[in-house]
Amino acid sequence: MKKDYSEVKDSAFRSNHLLEEMNAVQVRKNINKKSVAVIVLGACENHGDHMPFGSDFIFPMELAKRIAKKSEKKNIIILPAIPYGVSLHHNEFQMTMSLEPRTLELVIQDLVESVIRNGIRRILVINGHDGNIAPIESAARTCKDRHPDTVIACLEAWWVSVGEITHGIFEVWGGLGHGGEAETSTMLAVRPDLVNMEFAPKEVIPKLPSDKIRIYWKFNELTDTGATGAAKKATAQKGEAAIRALEKILISFISDMDKNDWRYGLSSK
Repeated sequence: MKKDYSEVKDSAFRSNHLLEEMNAVQVRKNINKKSVAVIVLGACENHGDHMPFGSDFIFPMELAKRIAKKSEKKNIIILPAIPYGVSLHHNEFQMTMSLEPRTLELVIQDLVESVIRNGIRRILVINGHDGNIAPIESAARTCKDRHPDTVIACLEAWWVSVGEITHGIFEVWGGLGHGGEAETSTMLAVRPDLVNMEFAPKEVIPKLPSDKIRIYWKFNELTDTGATGAAKKATAQKGEAAIRALEKILISFISDMDKNDWRYGLSSK
């Protein structure tokens, strides 16, 4: 018996923000020049024995879904997550999947150009991996130079920001660490089935000579477990608190930008 889809409610279209799950009818109905395109960037690499290799895109993708659902703005479009990043500094650990910096930079440029060709000039990047920060900036500045009317914004390092905005919920190192307290907590909150706390490694706080001078280290110079920070201190409750704080930052940003039609600086006058 042929199914009748004529009575599908309009709300079903409005509730779908994932481009990969939308059909052409939904795209035509929901995407316009007021849309915000969300690009999620991650990595595929060791996060210690307790965490999945896809943590760097699994969590940012969940964060993107949550802000799309909770935001008053209904035409947030989330592009399929990029599961690979610049992980050259993790190459000594098994099954690291890495792109060259220039490769990722070109991928980001091509995606941004594709979004712009479709009439969208509001782009938000949610990044889940430290090695992606430099290629994101380089690609964004190139695209901005080519398309000055496009707004490209980025949450570059949520794992740093969350320790600063959650007012002490993390016990060690402000939650920092690769597969550390904050990252493990957020994964316990969104995908506890992928985290095995029995394998959580010992606490490792890398000894570096200065927090003002950056050393471009290889990760096996800092840890022999694939993780740093204090994973054993992680809890799902801490993870939920971190997610709520990040949601608030992102939703407030989108709302504030919408109020001024995504103009800022001199153009906002």
